[in-house]
Amino acid sequence: MTEELRSKLQPVQRRQLFQSMSTWVITGLLCGAAIGIGCALARLAVHWLDGSWMAAAALIAGPALAGLAAIVLLMPRPNWVAAARAVDHHYGLKDRTESALDFASRHIPADKQAFAELQLADAMRHLDTVEPEVVAPFKAPRLLTGALVATAAAVIFSLIPLKQEELVAGPTVPDEQIVAEALAIEESIKELEEEFQNDSDPGLEQLLKELKQKTEELKDPGVDVKEALAKISEMQAAIQSAQSQSSLEQVDQQLQEVGEAMASAKALEGAGQALAEGKYDKAMKELAELSELEFDRNEARTTAEKLKKAAKRSSNGADGAISDAAKDLADGIEEDDDDKALAGARKLGEKAGKQARKKRINDLLNAELAELSDRKCNCQQNSTAKGKKKQKSTSSSSNWGMSESGNIDGDATSLNSEVNREQVAGMAGEGDSDFETSSSSEGRQEAQRGYKDVYQQYKKMSEAVLENEQIPLGHRQTIRRYFESIRPQQSEEPEKN
Repeated sequence: MTEELRSKLQPVQRRQLFQSMSTWVITGLLCGAAIGIGCALARLAVHWLDGSWMAAAALIAGPALAGLAAIVLLMPRPNWVAAARAVDHHYGLKDRTESALDFASRHIPADKQAFAELQLADAMRHLDTVEPEVVAPFKAPRLLTGALVATAAAVIFSLIPLKQEELVAGPTVPDEQIVAEALAIEESIKELEEEFQNDSDPGLEQLLKELKQKTEELKDPGVDVKEALAKISEMQAAIQSAQSQSSLEQVDQQLQEVGEAMASAKALEGAGQALAEGKYDKAMKELAELSELEFDRNEARTTAEKLKKAAKRSSNGADGAISDAAKDLADGIEEDDDDKALAGARKLGEKAGKQARKKRINDLLNAELAELSDRKCNCQQNSTAKGKKKQKSTSSSSNWGMSESGNIDGDATSLNSEVNREQVAGMAGEGDSDFETSSSSEGRQEAQRGYKDVYQQYKKMSEAVLENEQIPLGHRQTIRRYFESIRPQQSEEPEKN
């Protein structure tokens, strides 16, 4: 009987359920619209670019979540009592349908069984004439108007265009750190220009012009760290290109070979040793002061042969004029022609002077390369050096060094010892004597060449490390100062600080 009674009430119950779900959805829409209005107003107030999207999401999510909640909470538990009350109220049945529903759902005692059956039969007879559309008509929820107004307001506020920010056009301020490094590079270039002012080399003039141009570009507004590093790298490449064109090592080898050949003659020994040791200013001076050459026959023949061999070996070198000058000197000695020999010697002196000048210029360019490397480091601001301390630290620390320390400008450390060097001359007596040469000019020259080769090798390795590794600036200066202190000495060469 219960199922039969509920089947009669089901159309009314379904219409009531749909009415309740509609109310839930409209309530959700109202809540979503309220949130959407808040997002839209926040968008206008603080120029929130995502405010419109958030408002739209709230308008969609509000009714969707409310409808889902209604399905989950209302559909599994139909309210049959509310449907029975609606039928009784509309037809004036004085709770007959509700009472019949109560009788059908519980156990009825035997003495009241007849009354309950009559009640159920009467209720079923009335339910056959129930019209669900009249008992439970669909009505617009009370919150519908408010929800629609709020939704419209959220949409309108979301569509209002944002006020465009006024852009004030103005020149970009140059980076202070990059400008400071550009000024430092400019000062070092001025020092180079002062050194080169007596040279009329077009290549050096073009190099200085290019370096100045790149330095001015570093001061331009808008130059960032990446662009500054690229420009400094271009400056380094220009310097290295200029250095590669000088062929210093090949000319050194030519002059040293000629110097070794000249050193075998007493009249040319001083100038020859100076050339062989790379002391080109001294060699130029001695060759320029030669006024006459005196050789005995064997010495002249030997010296001429050695000079011809040296001239032949250097004929394919970087500077063919050295080979020609050495040949002229050899021919003059062999032919006992002082004028020709002196002319060849003076030509060699001129070449030695030019090589000395080129090597000084090369040292200045190397110093400029080191300066540019330091400026790149400063542009990147990757140096952790905090300054210089001229006193040596006396306390230990577990942290890595943050400054340059040590007695770098003080007196040399005293070794608390005295060293005297004396030369003892022996006296030859009767009997056989053995002679042993412990040192010779050739041996010294070979050792000097080996020292120069080792120095160049490790200097290049250190420069590669300084270029690629993140080493604090203070330590970079220490490494460069060390290599400058052990650099093989040429003739008087200016140092660039």
